[in-house]
Amino acid sequence: MSKRFGTLLFAFLVFTIQFSIAQNTRKIPSEKPKLVVGIVVDHLRADYFFRYSNLLGDGGFKRLMNQGTYCKNAKFSYLYSQTGPDHASIFTGTPPAFHGIISNGWYNRLSGELELAKEDSETKLVGIESEEKGISPKKMLASTLGDEIKLFNSRSRVVGVALNCESALFSAGHAADGAYWMDDLSGKFITSSYYQDTLYNWVKEFNEKKFADFYLNRVWTPFNDGNAPSVSDKLLGKVGLNNQFFYDLNKEKREHGYKAIKKTPFGNMLVKDFAISAIINENLGKDDDADFLSVTFSCLEEKHRDLSPFAPEMIDNFIRLDQELEHFLSFLDEQIGLENVLVFVTADQSANYTPENLSEQNIPNGYFSTYNAIALLKSYFNILYGNGEWVLGYDSQQVYLNHQLIEDSKLSIIDLQTKAAEFLIQFSGVATTTTANSLVKSNYTHGILQKVQRSFNQKRSGDVMLTLEQGWMHKIKDERDEIAQYSYTNQVPLFWYGWKIKRSVISRSVYIEDIVPTVSSFLNISIPSGCDGNPIEELVN
Repeated sequence: MSKRFGTLLFAFLVFTIQFSIAQNTRKIPSEKPKLVVGIVVDHLRADYFFRYSNLLGDGGFKRLMNQGTYCKNAKFSYLYSQTGPDHASIFTGTPPAFHGIISNGWYNRLSGELELAKEDSETKLVGIESEEKGISPKKMLASTLGDEIKLFNSRSRVVGVALNCESALFSAGHAADGAYWMDDLSGKFITSSYYQDTLYNWVKEFNEKKFADFYLNRVWTPFNDGNAPSVSDKLLGKVGLNNQFFYDLNKEKREHGYKAIKKTPFGNMLVKDFAISAIINENLGKDDDADFLSVTFSCLEEKHRDLSPFAPEMIDNFIRLDQELEHFLSFLDEQIGLENVLVFVTADQSANYTPENLSEQNIPNGYFSTYNAIALLKSYFNILYGNGEWVLGYDSQQVYLNHQLIEDSKLSIIDLQTKAAEFLIQFSGVATTTTANSLVKSNYTHGILQKVQRSFNQKRSGDVMLTLEQGWMHKIKDERDEIAQYSYTNQVPLFWYGWKIKRSVISRSVYIEDIVPTVSSFLNISIPSGCDGNPIEELVN
């Protein structure tokens, strides 16, 4: 009996040792990351984690904070922050002055019309029947992290996933295997013929499951673990007496189509579902050819225009995003092993205090009316130079003058730039006005003008660049104004997690342009062309 017991004990010890070795072996990081995941959250404030830490679980943002490296003073090096410019800057490691995506759109002086950064007439949308112009990242003038990964090893897979096309295009880059975003009319994930002529089967299969319909077939009320509003909640919500918020998403869908999901937390869930499907079907992280996946969660962005950053809807969005992040990190650990995955999480823009928030604390604030200012500027020029379309347009805090008319009238463009700047600086809420000529001729090394200059591209930017006083915002007159809304809070969160990342806090200033050279150093690949960021020494040494 004792001999038999001894044999069983020996076998148990051998199994225990083998299991322990297997577990420890699995947790040893690979020589370099097998998969890099770059997560960008639109309008994620750096103070959310501390303000609402009691509402978060242990496996999402707290996991990043407690087990990874947190850069607590990450910021933008340029002034004008927006979806297109920010994604391009994060993934090229260079500011808009060099990568050329100065905004989501700019005026083309030859056509006299607004030119969108995403549009490419030589391509078409893939995955739907559409007469719309095609879309591609061609207008981004610098290479991205994904481009350099593909140049180093063509077998590496590079994929971008987002609800919005600008986020997907400018994060995935030129050489990506695929960039996918949701079509507002059909709720399907689509791509551009720039990347592929037809959707891969796995994308078609994902679309056939109609997850967008599933997520919109519900009501949205504050999270309560079960996400099941009571009968009284429903009744109060329908008559507008709910003490927090109530949204019938079926009704929202009828009014706004599938775009409605972009203003709810469930859009982030949809993106996470698609990202997981991409990892599985593209076999990301399954071999030693380093792959790259960019994921953008943008539902905070869609709500921030209407609400205070501390409104119940925004808080609920953040709590649910934390849960989706927990699920996503757990999936990465189970599917690939987080010791083989390098994750960074940051934000494009940061949700601003509204003038109403500031008024409550007697802090200076206000709304700047672009329409009134430009209308008066046009009248002023008509008085000085006679009737004419002297101002081509205004977009993204830039005034575009009509160069053709000015030259035909034998006037000086520089003189009109100066007069426009001197006129606009008189308006309440305007902090500075800077002419294109001064930005071309001068080299600003510090202060607000240095940040303006890093946003300025000589070929694409306007003739006069405006900045508003702290606490001031543009009035939004219609949906077109979404292109022109910029953030003035340039501090954003930056987390590093997985692979060989240790638990630490970096307190010194780092910039979003430092992300790409840091990842490039980990992968031992070249940094993108034009990259002017620096590897974060505390991470790479």
